[in-house]
Amino acid sequence: MKPTLLALHKYAGLALAVLLGVIGASGSLLVFHDTQDQWLTPALRSTPGSSRSFDEIIAAAQAAMPDAVPRRLDVSQDQRSPHVVRFPGPDGAPGPIQVAVSPSTAQVLAVRQWGAYPMSWVYRLHYTLLSGSTGKYVVGVCGLFLLFFCLSGLYLWWPRAGRWRRAFTVRRDLGAFRFNHDLHQVAGVVLLPVMLIVAFSGTALVFPAQVTALVRAVLPVEAPQKVSLAATGEPVSFDAAIDAARRVFPEATLTRIDFPDGPGNGYRVAFRQAGEGHGTTRVWVSGAGQVLATRDARQVPAGNRFLDWQFPLHNGAQFGLAGRWLVFVSGWVLVMLCGTGVYLWWRKRRLQQQARRRR
Repeated sequence: MKPTLLALHKYAGLALAVLLGVIGASGSLLVFHDTQDQWLTPALRSTPGSSRSFDEIIAAAQAAMPDAVPRRLDVSQDQRSPHVVRFPGPDGAPGPIQVAVSPSTAQVLAVRQWGAYPMSWVYRLHYTLLSGSTGKYVVGVCGLFLLFFCLSGLYLWWPRAGRWRRAFTVRRDLGAFRFNHDLHQVAGVVLLPVMLIVAFSGTALVFPAQVTALVRAVLPVEAPQKVSLAATGEPVSFDAAIDAARRVFPEATLTRIDFPDGPGNGYRVAFRQAGEGHGTTRVWVSGAGQVLATRDARQVPAGNRFLDWQFPLHNGAQFGLAGRWLVFVSGWVLVMLCGTGVYLWWRKRRLQQQARRRR
């Protein structure tokens, strides 16, 4: 069995090395997406100060896009970062138009086409390989193969009794081949738990229906809530509607607001509670400021909580800054594993060719 598994590990790895390297490198770059985006676009940095009302923020964004209807507001998570209001992009565009607005001055800082500026281009590269739905599914399949490489690599590395210390040693005094061989094995094993998590969560994000069915086989999963947000009652201001949602989870952090799809219709408001790496707590509120339904992410069935974890596990946010750094490092380690794997194959093949010539 071991020779067959080694052959599969080697040749599947060679076939997918470039794709996995691109996915790993781009994934690492995305771990600190917002920080790098502001570094690349200094205009996005907001001046700290008293927060302006959401009505003012929306009005400023609407003035920059007078002929479009806002679809979503990504709420700033610190005073130096902007609120981002999303508008539908033009036909054929890879994503929405994003209007960045200062939380303290309600000044429009930037109007950008998602997918055209650097960090959104990296996101498209990571998630779809710049190839739309087809590329997305290729990335999902690469995630499945990464799971295979992790598990097969663990089996192939597993040391015999009494050789555990040697199995975690990288020798630099026995030539390039031995160094790359040891580095490939030791780095892969040390970061194996992180890469297993990243591979599974990435696959879950690409194939949510299939992974949900798999989870449902072992854990309870409730169906997504369907809430009618049709216009009811006399509409109130945007701030008043959001305040009604905030009162449901007063200790939670507001992260996102989805706008109504018609005049007077309601909003879906997202919050992040303590212990959540990603805001999956929800409040549906009518345009008249009436709370219609809620979703407490800490009270949903175990299967739903497991599925909710997949995105913050994928980017490391579920475990705070330490988790992000682990995912950041694991992406570059994946690049290194692809490089050392190709080198080991090439070097061994060259040595075999030289040996055949001597015969």
